[in-house]
Amino acid sequence: MERVVTGLLIIGALGFLVLLILVSAGFATFLLTGEFRALLDLIPDQPDGEFRILVSLFGIAVSALTAVGGILFAVFSYFRNAKRAEAAQRKQHTINILFQSRLSEYFQKTNSLRKEIFPTDNDIYLDDWKAARAQAGKPREGAEALQQLLNYYEFLAVGIAQGDLDKDLLRQSIRGIMCNLVDDARFMIAELRTNDKKTLEFLVALYDDWRDEKLNYAGVLSERAIPTPAELEAALTLRGKHG
Repeated sequence: MERVVTGLLIIGALGFLVLLILVSAGFATFLLTGEFRALLDLIPDQPDGEFRILVSLFGIAVSALTAVGGILFAVFSYFRNAKRAEAAQRKQHTINILFQSRLSEYFQKTNSLRKEIFPTDNDIYLDDWKAARAQAGKPREGAEALQQLLNYYEFLAVGIAQGDLDKDLLRQSIRGIMCNLVDDARFMIAELRTNDKKTLEFLVALYDDWRDEKLNYAGVLSERAIPTPAELEAALTLRGKHG
């Protein structure tokens, strides 16, 4: 609704500006063509009552247009400043979340646990995660760490989709680490989404938007697409044969 109102105000302000330009252009034309003198000749030396009323109405119309233009400009400025304040608040909120989560000691520990049990640049399947979670000690902690990381990035993706978090700032801050995680867990994610497409749906959409499939520092193809059902079935079949 706010966007609609803002759009209407912008259109109104532009329309008023165009009207002023046209009026100014008309008077300029009169001046340049010498017609302005002819226009002055039309004004009687002793104006009657009707002419005075006409002049008064013209003055009222000009005043009304000026007032409306001023109101439109004021409202437009208000919404523009409000949007700027909202953007600044959204950016600050995003920074606070990054400091409280990703840059925290807890997050670093969680990320380390995940890498210890599920090393980077290695595909993670749902069976791998279940097997680790069924064990005690570090394997279970690593499985829970992986789940927490995926849920954390899903939370950020939801915040971006709803306009609560600054997408550009997060892209500059977490794109690489997030895409690497999703790339490693892409088969597991595809398996989880087989029965429920709502599972990690915002993270999957954000990953598809941000990913840039290429060779990473280790020469391994990274940021690959989430497998389709057919690709997942083929991979699971091949894995079963080799398992």
